[in-house]
Amino acid sequence: MRQTLLAGGRLGLVLLALQAAPVVAQSVRFTAATAIANESAGTISIPVAITNSGAASTVQVALVTNLGTATQGTDFTYPATQTLYFPAETTVNQTLTIPLTDDVLAEGAEYFTLRLQNPTNATLTAGSTEVLVYIRDNDTQAPTQTRNLTLNRLGSYQNGAAGTNSAEIVAHDPTTQRLYVANSVGGKLDILSLANPAVITSVASINIASYGGINSVAVRNGVVACAIENADPQQNGSVVFFDQNGAFLKQVTVGALPDMITFSPNGQLIVTANEGEPKTDYSVDPEGSVSVIDFSGGIAGVTQASVTTVGFAGYNSQAASLRAAGVRLYGGTSASPSSVAQDLEPEYVAVSADSRTAYITLQENNAIATLDLTTRQFTSLRTVGYQDHSQAGFALDASDQTPEILMANWPIRGMRQPDAIAAFEVAGQRYLLTANEGDAREYNALNEINRISESAYVLDPTVFPNAALLKNAQVLGRLNVTNKLGDTDGDGDFDEIYALGGRSFSVYNASTGALVHDSGDLLERVTSTDPTYGAIFNASNTTGNPSRKNRSDDKGPEPEGITTGTIRDTVYAFVSLERIGGVAVFNVNDPGQPKLVQYVNNRSTTTGTGDQGPEGIVFIAPANSPTGQPLLLLANEVSSTVSVYSIQGRGVLSNKAARNAEPLHLYPNPSQGGKVQLSRAVSGTLHDVLGRPVRTLHKAREFETVGLATGVYVLRAEDGASSKLVVR
Repeated sequence: MRQTLLAGGRLGLVLLALQAAPVVAQSVRFTAATAIANESAGTISIPVAITNSGAASTVQVALVTNLGTATQGTDFTYPATQTLYFPAETTVNQTLTIPLTDDVLAEGAEYFTLRLQNPTNATLTAGSTEVLVYIRDNDTQAPTQTRNLTLNRLGSYQNGAAGTNSAEIVAHDPTTQRLYVANSVGGKLDILSLANPAVITSVASINIASYGGINSVAVRNGVVACAIENADPQQNGSVVFFDQNGAFLKQVTVGALPDMITFSPNGQLIVTANEGEPKTDYSVDPEGSVSVIDFSGGIAGVTQASVTTVGFAGYNSQAASLRAAGVRLYGGTSASPSSVAQDLEPEYVAVSADSRTAYITLQENNAIATLDLTTRQFTSLRTVGYQDHSQAGFALDASDQTPEILMANWPIRGMRQPDAIAAFEVAGQRYLLTANEGDAREYNALNEINRISESAYVLDPTVFPNAALLKNAQVLGRLNVTNKLGDTDGDGDFDEIYALGGRSFSVYNASTGALVHDSGDLLERVTSTDPTYGAIFNASNTTGNPSRKNRSDDKGPEPEGITTGTIRDTVYAFVSLERIGGVAVFNVNDPGQPKLVQYVNNRSTTTGTGDQGPEGIVFIAPANSPTGQPLLLLANEVSSTVSVYSIQGRGVLSNKAARNAEPLHLYPNPSQGGKVQLSRAVSGTLHDVLGRPVRTLHKAREFETVGLATGVYVLRAEDGASSKLVVR
């Protein structure tokens, strides 16, 4: 009897223990946050897992309608919510099989989203209730390259050891056939001979350290002008002049942190973009500015009185209207915000062919300023606008964590933030080209960068109900974005997502600022489909071995340098890609529809060799070339190399035909009487409207119009160029 009681007592204790133990509910989840399939696969299988087996259970799988670009019934088949059944006592995954349509449309990667809902006898695993399914297109072809021009690399000059030297900016002087290289890492001005473009040789190397830090260089007729930042970068910088051999000539003071320098086409002016960056704690924040140096009397006439530095203080009272117009103004600290003049940071300058107008990119501010070089006054300050990456033609590869290149559309806006700018003219209309690299402010007192996945970057739950999925590393979680734009209602979370850089180049009407063309996702499509360089798509420009896609979560290929060149009757744009490397060439005779000509690169896809980090880019017209053929120079900052490409057209370009490509501009035009300046020395004849010769020129850079009747005239140069002149 006692044993029975003991046994019964033990059984009771066990039953009590079982009743007291917590019951672990069954839980269902997607096994991954993303899935990828080629559209030609026919189907894609999506596994759903269950844990803690118990009673039979079910879960519904619904199509999410607010996060997807693929179309149900066209790209895939999922007509209604489906139910998955899990038998009792099972931990076996259930698989949802979804038919895919292999269409014949060339399109980017598309995606759709599924959600688990309404479970029975189970719960949903938090954070694993949605899956984003990518469909990779198999019909997209590489963008067509017309190849009516061919760039052939003649060689790359190693400008000192990479890492301890650099080749950031290069300038060419046709009077000496020398190159002048801004070696900012080495603190030197390097002088090279281009007499034989295939074998560049060193002439001299000038230590710049005693003047400050070299940022840029320009040259004209043997006079070399260097933009030099102060040893204390927040103080005023300088322009230091050297002769063709590097002997010091003069030095004048300009604004803080001169970052770029250029001569006007007529050689009468020198212009610097003075960035005026703050100290990292914002204890000192100099004003951005543009300095204009009167060089009309040559180097002999240059004194400090020749320098006019123009700031933006006149815009200080317009901060609210500028922000409303799209100009980014956000510098400083909450206790001491920057003024407009302090916030604007000039990056790069382009001067019009008539040397009367300068166009200045304000990269961090996403804007362009226009400066009248006659009055030394700013005449406009305009935003360059934003990309809409949800629209066709503006896709991007947004993650460095996906194994495949997925050029897809997303609810993201891209800040164009142009670096280099160039001006060109077609049919009498002036246009601007910008390389939309992107840049962020990263200081101790102000850091505008967040990854979307960071907890500090809160997406508005109403606008982004799928925020948890978007924050996944294989979706948008790794993408770097700004925290200074997107909180449209001021409640502390982000209603819009703004990424850094446009990953494109743009064309603008110079007079109105209107956008004429944006290349959208073309540069990423060109590089991703390149038979060689697709292997290092969106790789960084670091000196180590390239890592494919490791810049997809940043700014992609980062177009940085841009210039134009005219060959025969065609204007070409050359765009350098700082990260993956190389240069893309476009025919811009129709500025609204540029045509891709060629993409070339000279970087190893397996080792850290070749040309890396192209920044400075120079087109050498045939008349200025040592070979009589057009050339293109790239200054590759990271590899510290200067690469030279010959440019060949279909058929042989004779010297005369090549010279015809050199533009000829007259100014002032119209002329009110007096002297008319020429953009270059010309021998030729000025004809009236009836074709009669009225002036004969011999290697002239100017001529007199006094005595000419009111009317239209045409100057025809011996090399075939011509230009119309209106006399009033």
